[in-house]
Amino acid sequence: MKLKTLAFIAASSAMTLPAFAAEYDITKFDTLFGTDISNTATLKYQVNGTDIDETSNTVEFKVDRKVIFSVTDNQTSTDPVVVNAGDNAVTIYTIQNDSNAPISFKLPVPPTGTTYSYVDPNDTSKTITVGNGDPAAIIPLAVGNATSPVTVDVTVTLTVPNDAESGDKIFTPLTIVAVEPADSVLIDNGEDASGVTAGDKIVATAAGTAWDEDVIQTITIADLLDGTSIKLANDQEFIVAASDIDLVKSVAILSDPVNGTTNPKAIPGAVVEYTLTIYNLGAVAASGITLTDTVPSAFNVAETTYTELFYDDAGTAIDSNDITVSGNAITISNISVAADTDTSDSTVDADGNIEYKTTDGKTIIKFTVKLP
Repeated sequence: MKLKTLAFIAASSAMTLPAFAAEYDITKFDTLFGTDISNTATLKYQVNGTDIDETSNTVEFKVDRKVIFSVTDNQTSTDPVVVNAGDNAVTIYTIQNDSNAPISFKLPVPPTGTTYSYVDPNDTSKTITVGNGDPAAIIPLAVGNATSPVTVDVTVTLTVPNDAESGDKIFTPLTIVAVEPADSVLIDNGEDASGVTAGDKIVATAAGTAWDEDVIQTITIADLLDGTSIKLANDQEFIVAASDIDLVKSVAILSDPVNGTTNPKAIPGAVVEYTLTIYNLGAVAASGITLTDTVPSAFNVAETTYTELFYDDAGTAIDSNDITVSGNAITISNISVAADTDTSDSTVDADGNIEYKTTDGKTIIKFTVKLP
């Protein structure tokens, strides 16, 4: 007998973002990029008792751009996050701008079955949802400060396929591209002196480039901007893990009035033991199982005695509240079965029977009846 398979998704975080030290966060002392800084010096001297003032030339430079941002997700539990197949697997990613400049982020068109949604930073009453048929979206993030960092939450929602199989890997990735929020001829785009255009990928000024006081160079930290794609992908990995349930029944004669317990036979008065073994071949524990066994009418169910409910043969008595008898139907509720600790496939013998592994989750239920 094959019981209904319950399909689940178990989530585990697989972040690729480097951990940033606190010194990279935006502070109240961060000067806005592009700010003009100018300075002159003066001196006084005397010639033949005459005071003379001298003023230097003015030196000027523009404050360069520090591009720092972080992405974190809301998957903080060490336990699997479980959803039913057909439901939504949801991950929320928080993007924070710690730069001394505004930054925009481009969201690509999501894959089929996935949507992105976020509250418009420029209009918090408006929620924007991007589906597979929608164009790519651009999220603008202004400059924040130490007490009010500028963030946006992007919710990635994936509808788990109904036909997802145990062991399948499913992802809810968020791949963002840092892009220029506005045109500027003063920003060094790392490639030439043409400046940048809104929507261009943000490119760090090449290492070893001499400082130029007249342009705004872009500086970042290792592993954040790669100089070409400027992508940061945080992949939330989901593993399809189904509770794959099998039910196996066997019968044995414990005793009879003639032989006692020595090689007993199925004669009137014999004590018959039925064993019901529930196997879980899946990677997620199953719970809430209800099992019904209708005993043949030949037996007197009123004389039925129930043994114990075993988890992997470790005895735990069945709660009498979980046992109901209606006619010759015996129903046991609230059964749990542990997960398979090794999800490799079980083998099948020459007769087509499954050869269960020792690692399969297993719950054993036994009861006895007397043969009239």
